[in-house]
Amino acid sequence: MSNNFDKADVVSTDIVPVEGYAEEKNGPHEFDDLYVDPVEDSKLTRTLDLRILPLATAMYFFSSLDRSNYSNAKTDGMTTDLHFPTDGYAIVLSIFYVFFSFCGIPAMILTRYFGAHRTLPLFMLGFGSMSMINAAAPNLASSIVIRTLLGVFESGFASSLIFYLTTFYKRDELARRIACFYSCLALAGAFSGLLAYGVFGIDNETLHGWQYLFLIEGGATVVAATASWFLLPKSAAEAKFLTPEQKVIARKRLLMDSTQEVDTQFNAKKFFSPLLETKFWLFALIAIGYGTASTVASNFLSIIIQRFKYSVVKTNLWTVAPNFFSAICLGVSCYLSDRFRCRSWYLLSALCMTCTGCIILACLPISAKVAGYFATFLIAGGAFTPSVLFHSWHQNNDVGLDSRGFRVAALTAFANTGGLVSANIFLTRFAPKYVIPLIITAVLEGMAITIVLSLRLHWGRLNKKRNSEQGVNWTSKDVPTEVLAAGPADPRFRYFL
Repeated sequence: MSNNFDKADVVSTDIVPVEGYAEEKNGPHEFDDLYVDPVEDSKLTRTLDLRILPLATAMYFFSSLDRSNYSNAKTDGMTTDLHFPTDGYAIVLSIFYVFFSFCGIPAMILTRYFGAHRTLPLFMLGFGSMSMINAAAPNLASSIVIRTLLGVFESGFASSLIFYLTTFYKRDELARRIACFYSCLALAGAFSGLLAYGVFGIDNETLHGWQYLFLIEGGATVVAATASWFLLPKSAAEAKFLTPEQKVIARKRLLMDSTQEVDTQFNAKKFFSPLLETKFWLFALIAIGYGTASTVASNFLSIIIQRFKYSVVKTNLWTVAPNFFSAICLGVSCYLSDRFRCRSWYLLSALCMTCTGCIILACLPISAKVAGYFATFLIAGGAFTPSVLFHSWHQNNDVGLDSRGFRVAALTAFANTGGLVSANIFLTRFAPKYVIPLIITAVLEGMAITIVLSLRLHWGRLNKKRNSEQGVNWTSKDVPTEVLAAGPADPRFRYFL
């Protein structure tokens, strides 16, 4: 069946819409013909990639830097210099993740009201400033306050950025674009390790190396936030770099394969509607599972590598290669996921990789340095990919702007609670092998694997059942999202697997 057909082609089938579904116009966002010339479509996509994607990538890079530098600072003696108690580092991280997790939904509401083009730069300005101020923290109490505020500003950033990209890209384009900026979580870990390698070697009586790290990375974020305020367009309709014809094409693309509505006002009822869905809570459990592994890789990789008893400088240097490997895995997986319009199998492969790495590292003696270091590659290699594929997956199966906004914010919050888990299991008393924390992480990954596989098989059966009942062979790309007002409840809907 051709992908390029208009709304009438779908409505004229024998499929009966669900009760309550109305075929009605959606204002200026509805077209009689959703056909887009492939050449013009590719040209527009390239333009967006050149103007939107570099900004998103740079912004997330600085966000990742300001979150991942705390473990580097710890290896340089920050906790000793600030007289932290035994589990003071875990206390700071725990409080940070409480606010990082649960302020995400209010932040998304602000994004829906004022637009991501305004909230994203302000969030950046906030957490960049907090990173700089962190260099002046004199004790544990001040560190808790500073990292709490940093968590508040960081809480809505990733989900708002993902939501922002869904207003420009189609479903089969989304994972690669999210991967472009999300790979920065791994690259920022590598860069922070290299920067730490440089500044920790500075012999200066005025400031410690970890203070230089906070000042440099926080200052760069503030500069980037200022620039992004002037460079981010509100939407495709208001992007000055697009022609009037391209703005029409941009709207058609989204109605054809992304959402049933474009540029709508905030609707609280629609926003919170996912809370009533069973699949939302299953996705929440997946998020907790992969979120724990992701924060283990970002916050504790350098601490895990300390088990090999290298110097502080060399320990940070050895975090670089696993982080670069994870960026490669992320890019390849997301490219293939978009190419074959499949999320679940690539998500499963990443979860299995991290789970395997945790099990290997938990079972190995400290003396097995080569095999242990290989296990850190597996942990990092699979830790960051799920974030992209997971959010792409649930966004691909939701056609409403408000419900997508809530879903990405809430599920990001659940993923961030994984940081609470990791902060409270990677305690000093489990050093240097961290066997129990690694086993707990592996078990949570196993839970996520089970749910992802179950959802994939269930939705695959539903797609086949609907095709059989309707005498067609449709996939998710064969039904324009514009006509799916009831979402998955509409019998024409096909799950994006």
